[in-house]
Amino acid sequence: MRRLLLLIVLAAPAHAEELKTVVEKEAEALTKDRPYAAVVVGVLQDNKEHVFAFGKHDGKAPDRDSEYEIGSITKVFTGILLADRVKQGVVKLDDPVQKYLPSGWTLPRRDDRDISFLHLATHTSGLTRLPDGFLAVTLKHPKEPFAKFDVAAMKKGLPETRIQWAIGSKYEYSNLGVGLIGHALAQASKTKSHEELLTARVLEPMNLADTRITLTGEQKKRIIPGFNAKGEAQPNWDFACMESCGAMRSTADDMLKFLRANVKPDGSLKDALEMSHQSWRAISPTSESGLCWIRNLKKNAPPTIWHNGQTGGYHSFAGFVPGKGGVVVLCNVAVGKVDEVGFRVLKFIAEGQ
Repeated sequence: MRRLLLLIVLAAPAHAEELKTVVEKEAEALTKDRPYAAVVVGVLQDNKEHVFAFGKHDGKAPDRDSEYEIGSITKVFTGILLADRVKQGVVKLDDPVQKYLPSGWTLPRRDDRDISFLHLATHTSGLTRLPDGFLAVTLKHPKEPFAKFDVAAMKKGLPETRIQWAIGSKYEYSNLGVGLIGHALAQASKTKSHEELLTARVLEPMNLADTRITLTGEQKKRIIPGFNAKGEAQPNWDFACMESCGAMRSTADDMLKFLRANVKPDGSLKDALEMSHQSWRAISPTSESGLCWIRNLKKNAPPTIWHNGQTGGYHSFAGFVPGKGGVVVLCNVAVGKVDEVGFRVLKFIAEGQ
């Protein structure tokens, strides 16, 4: 028995060292030839946290408290909030979203059918990626399109937005769809805004003090500036209307807390978290949609549940293997190679190597 225990103790550092090797191999490519790049990778495995930093900003390496835009990872928080509202009896997944939209907002219909919350959360509404009129705003304000597309523009453009095919018949990613969920849930819950509701029902119960849409002055000082793929500095993105699809900022420290809560759900949000993880619609033979989460399937193995996000100057990835662990990658450059890092670490976690 003593010999067995000794082997276990000696194996743990080696396992951590192997994880470090995997992360470094994948993540160093993000900062190579990019002196402006600053990347943080957080890994939760075997109930232990590991944080790796690459690159520098103002001569200092980023850390677990550095703030980054997380873009469409915002959507999974919206999916959890939707599940919470369902579990609390405020709305139902098959409720028509039109019933809860702000006064004067008209959601298009097709084939005498209404779009439901489930359609929006699984990207099966048939709605286009963005509302009518958004392209014109983007052409005028290419570096801050979501800040300039406001409530008035949404109210005008929404009724003219095309439903591309029969509602519920096909998966097609839509920022607009998840952007509408936030407004509808705020109205249904009789709260001032999506941000207020999200903070009270999801962020505060999870103790995510550095994960917000609107940052404090102190938090703004910790933002790592963003760059596009060409290395050009980009302004931070603000959202005037569709906050629930991509407006959040966070840190590696908070995202590790978030992953821990999802890997082994517990506490007041346990039911909502588990509901958001479930398979609600098939995307392909190897993938499914949860409530805004994406589930990758592999035979005789637990699903890999994940989402990524990109804004003008950032790319992020968050994913987990239920019961095992998860990874977050925060990068201040809008490049898709971030996903490769995330998936490689998830593979390492899933295989338990």
